[in-house]
Amino acid sequence: MFSKLDSVLQLVRQWQLSSPQNQGLYTPQWSGAECVVRVDNLSAHSISLGQIDLFDGQLPKDAKFHGEGFQMLAQNYGSADNITAIGRCPDAGEYRLSEDADHFTAYNQLLIESEGHYTLLGFSSCHRFSGYFKVYPSGRLVIGIDSDTLAIPARHYLNSESLFVACGESREAVLVQFAEAIEQHHPRLSWPSKPNGWCSWYHYYANVTADDIEENLQQLISPHDHLDYLLIDDGYQEFMGDWLYPSERFSGGVEGLCKRIREQGKEPAIWVAPFIAQAESRLFQQHPDWFVKGQNGQPLAAEEVTYGGWRCTPWYVLDTTQVQVNQYLHHVFSHMYHHWGVKYFKLDAIYWGTLAKGYRADPNKTRIEAYRMGMETINKACNGDAYILGCNAPMWPSLGLVHGMRIADDVERNIGRFKQIAKETFFRNWQDMRLWHNDPDCVTLNNIENQHTNEAAYNWHRVSLLASSGLVFSGDRLIELDTTQAEVLNVLQKNLADAARFADFSLQHAKQYQDDHLVRQYWFNWDEHNSLEIRLNLDAQWQVLWADSQFTSESTKNGLTICLAPNSAVVFEKKA
Repeated sequence: MFSKLDSVLQLVRQWQLSSPQNQGLYTPQWSGAECVVRVDNLSAHSISLGQIDLFDGQLPKDAKFHGEGFQMLAQNYGSADNITAIGRCPDAGEYRLSEDADHFTAYNQLLIESEGHYTLLGFSSCHRFSGYFKVYPSGRLVIGIDSDTLAIPARHYLNSESLFVACGESREAVLVQFAEAIEQHHPRLSWPSKPNGWCSWYHYYANVTADDIEENLQQLISPHDHLDYLLIDDGYQEFMGDWLYPSERFSGGVEGLCKRIREQGKEPAIWVAPFIAQAESRLFQQHPDWFVKGQNGQPLAAEEVTYGGWRCTPWYVLDTTQVQVNQYLHHVFSHMYHHWGVKYFKLDAIYWGTLAKGYRADPNKTRIEAYRMGMETINKACNGDAYILGCNAPMWPSLGLVHGMRIADDVERNIGRFKQIAKETFFRNWQDMRLWHNDPDCVTLNNIENQHTNEAAYNWHRVSLLASSGLVFSGDRLIELDTTQAEVLNVLQKNLADAARFADFSLQHAKQYQDDHLVRQYWFNWDEHNSLEIRLNLDAQWQVLWADSQFTSESTKNGLTICLAPNSAVVFEKKA
């Protein structure tokens, strides 16, 4: 059924809805492997369609699939009648993006595996609308777009985003084709190389002080001089929304601190949640009219319609369809760029810029358009010369607007979170250097209060980070790293290989290439209770780079037999 592209294209073409109320309304326009559907309003009055189901079909009975989430913390995989959430926060959970009472919803990408073949159905553009895939336990598949609250005037039309179809025997190959199609609609923002550095959040969290920054700056000068950026994370600001006003722990101001960082030959980086503000902030107190409204005409608290945020709530969301709001954003980021000298911005909580179920000043703009307007303003404020990292972001709406993208949950020092992050990252490895730089979150190698784990868990963490080839930012207090831990950080930072390629959804084995040469191979035992024995055909050119103390191997006439304990990982590297 899914063995040849022509047959798949023909199948999808046959999936066009043909219910009586839609006759003459939907017109698919195919160009090669992409389809844009024209949706006409043939009536004499304006209509709002909300979710527009474009195609209706059936998955193969044995199909397995991976479905992307709308926001960073959501991914799913499995089969139609047995779907597993990968992240902690499914779109239909705390984020309340879909109801999913009798079905499951994926967004913008659905990768299907059946009988050794892969079929990719994905939206290669996201300018105005988010695409969705509704999967029912019966295997029914509905493909559509969410037109938000947008109204189609009488006898006018809208065009859907581009739906892309690819299939083949290689999982990696169809994903590459998809990335190339996306590039045509959303050219990737370029940057000379992947940034690296140190981040304050994962040791100090919101209690970080200026003295903490000063201490770790000295460590970046020596012995960790190979790390370039010092990222001042959440906690420097007085209130969420008042980014230019420091907290009492930064009484000397952030601008002077950034100047000292630059004087020491390092680059200051800053955390900002640009689209939200808490009620106590100057921003909200002085300009309540700048925020997305509820039905009562008052600023809408995010927690009323979605996940409310992790601290300093309730959060209110800026309406980026307003000229004055974009002028404000331009001022904040222009000031940080020109006066603070910041050329690296970690933009967090930007999913809230796509807040649904609220009212914006311009009803002709969808929430995706509103979000993209705000992000474009931020880029322009920095003259297009600052690195933009998206975090807790809407995935596809961010295409072409960020240099780097957090693709996994916040790191915590325990094997459960390390494994969760690894799985989230590996399913998105294909995005690295194609859509953006992947950021699997910070490297943490030391225990802290309330976060304690063992050597095997830290080994899993370092092995999976190496396989990701993502951004490398240390999250530990640098002065506490020993020589071995410092060397792990050094190896990760110097890794120039591509993100590892996994052959199938099991994520058990991966190969990593550099300049088209195979340089590393990885094996992961995801089982929590049982050991995994594997026979490998590896010659003397291969050596173990990292493994935990429970790892065993035995050479035989037929090659090498390795044994991985539960929750264990190993990486073999080819000798130079």
